[in-house]
Amino acid sequence: MSGADWLSYSLQDFVMFGPQVFLRLFVRINQDLWPWQLLAVITAIFIPQLILRQNIAARRLAVGLMALAWIVSGYGFLVGYFGPISWPAAWFGWAFVAQGLLLAAAVFAGGIHNSRFSVGEFAVLWLIAVCGLPWLAIADSGQWHAVALFGLAPGTTAAAGALALALMTKTWRWLYLPLLVLWSLFSAALLWVLQTWWLLVTPVATLLLVGAGFWLSPRTAQNPD
Repeated sequence: MSGADWLSYSLQDFVMFGPQVFLRLFVRINQDLWPWQLLAVITAIFIPQLILRQNIAARRLAVGLMALAWIVSGYGFLVGYFGPISWPAAWFGWAFVAQGLLLAAAVFAGGIHNSRFSVGEFAVLWLIAVCGLPWLAIADSGQWHAVALFGLAPGTTAAAGALALALMTKTWRWLYLPLLVLWSLFSAALLWVLQTWWLLVTPVATLLLVGAGFWLSPRTAQNPD
């Protein structure tokens, strides 16, 4: 194959499914898991309450729940549902699992700081992410069952999970960052090709929340005692 032939390819040539097939994945996972996804809703609402306690044990539990959300959305949605029709999604699924294990390691290895920061602003941004972003899949699909919940849908999980940067010490923060950026770029490109314009807001929101996570982080994050 000549160089000219390679140059004739566009991003659309590597996406072998349409927007209806993609959006149907959200419907399928919600239908298959009902009513267990209610646990994801409870978890999403419980996490900011833990953060508001300004207690290191509560923070560790909150980050542990975020770690579980990364693992479940990565293995459940990306590997189990999206992976069979998109090999990059399967690779990202395993990367999500690794990200969850990284967060879990931070919990047990002193990667969660006990410094004071703006927990109220954290809680507001968190609730905007977990309560607002799930509706974008509904807007694109027109189906209520397509709601993209935190802990199940990778986009919402990554967006809200970006705020974990505010809770992590400096070294762990930089280890946690790369997948957030790579996933945002990959999902933005995919959603652009599929022309799911509402869902395209999610990777943009993720990058904004990455910035918010760094902004909320105390300048000197202390290791927990």
